[in-house]
Amino acid sequence: MTKKNQTILANRTKSLAWRIGMMTLAFVIAFVADNIGLFEFSAEVTSVIGLVLGEISKALNTKINE
Repeated sequence: MTKKNQTILANRTKSLAWRIGMMTLAFVIAFVADNIGLFEFSAEVTSVIGLVLGEISKALNTKINE
């Protein structure tokens, strides 16, 4: 296998892994959205959890871009 083919295969594998991860995230979000009432969180707790998750995603995005 040539170096060029190895690079193409690696890029396609990373793309596939990214897409699988995003589909999994979509399924998790849909599941949580459907069952959010089962957690019985108050509006304040839900807001804080949303803010914390936003900060986590921001930190991950910043580290990836650096």
